[in-house]
Amino acid sequence: MGEKLLVSPSPHVRAKGKTSLIMLMVIVALLPSCVYGVLNFGMHALLILVLSTGSAVAAELVYELVMKKKITVTDGSAAVTGLLIGMNMPPMIAWWIPVIGSVFAIVVVKQLFGGLGRNFMNPALAARCFLVLAFSAQMTAFTTGTGVLSQVTEPTVTAEAAAEADAGANETAGTDADSAATAWTEAETEAAAKTDADSAATAETEAKGKAATAKTDADSAATAETEEKGKAAAAAKTDADSAATAETADAASGATAETEAAAPKTETRDSGKLDAVSTATPLKYLKKGQSFDLKALFLGNTPGTIGETSALLLLIGGIFLMLLGVIDWRIPVFYIGSFGVLVLITAAARGYDAPLQYMLQELFAGGLMMGAFFMATDYVSSPYTKSGRILFALIIGVMTWLYRMFGMYKEGVSNAIILANCLTPLIDRLTRPVAFGIRKKEASS
Repeated sequence: MGEKLLVSPSPHVRAKGKTSLIMLMVIVALLPSCVYGVLNFGMHALLILVLSTGSAVAAELVYELVMKKKITVTDGSAAVTGLLIGMNMPPMIAWWIPVIGSVFAIVVVKQLFGGLGRNFMNPALAARCFLVLAFSAQMTAFTTGTGVLSQVTEPTVTAEAAAEADAGANETAGTDADSAATAWTEAETEAAAKTDADSAATAETEAKGKAATAKTDADSAATAETEEKGKAAAAAKTDADSAATAETADAASGATAETEAAAPKTETRDSGKLDAVSTATPLKYLKKGQSFDLKALFLGNTPGTIGETSALLLLIGGIFLMLLGVIDWRIPVFYIGSFGVLVLITAAARGYDAPLQYMLQELFAGGLMMGAFFMATDYVSSPYTKSGRILFALIIGVMTWLYRMFGMYKEGVSNAIILANCLTPLIDRLTRPVAFGIRKKEASS
């Protein structure tokens, strides 16, 4: 028993694969969604992806050089973080906003906590939430884009929404009719009362009218004298105004000519701006009882961020990573499954005609697929036990359901995952396996 035991933090068993290879496979899995986003939203989306990725790599390199730390940009983790930030940006956002987000993610969320393996939450998600709070208007300004695939499917009203609209219209029409009848009755009553009052007032008015006639004769004489004086003064003022008007007209002509000459410059400057039509994401219509074409949601012909619209390509990338063993299947499967079941129950309780279709629309809309496969599965900020990952996924599913079905937010994926990241240490403690030879009661004490 003279040997000393070395106590060290996890992980104790290390895999043979390198971090750079794992990050490369993640980038490969994300590339189809990135390419589709560029084709859907145009070259400005490509600029956003390049700037967010490049600024993340540059921020990590500069920080490590300044702080004289080991250079780790070659492991690819900063590139993955920057790429995920760019994919979470609206397609026509100003270029400097994702740059700020990438610097925040790398320096504040990752490096200040010790670098890769020590950050307590997903850096890309933390940066997105930070940008939403700092630049709310820009981060929620979604557009249709200018790409070759920029055909956006319009929402269709569901049966429930149409029935509510018809009921509201009928109720409004009945209320208007009752209001009109009430107003007519009140008007007749007031008219009758007014007639009696007018009859009494007529006699008094006639008496006052005779006195007023006498006064009018006296005023007429005074008015005639005043008019003669006014004509003389008006004639003198007219001559002065004519001269001033001529001078003003000459000045106005010169200003008009100058404005017309400057007008083409303003038009040229405006034409250099990005042309895009602002619109709402499918989640806004789903929250109001409207619906999008399920095929369009699955393929990606909808408004949204650069990399979240195509559920099909995100599913392909996620399945690719699960087959290679890069990510654990438990987190995306239990996350998507728990959320889907809760939405299905909610749709049935609300009396929707097609609860299953509504559930699929919620699954394919927004950033749920990206969050399930590429955000929640982050090695560092997710639990390390199998049972802990299941509990972690269930918490995210319930929180996303609460946000979307009952909260004021339409999305909720980012907030749900970050909240679960903060609970990861507690989940690891609750699901920690008992060492061989030790009873559970002894381990808990």
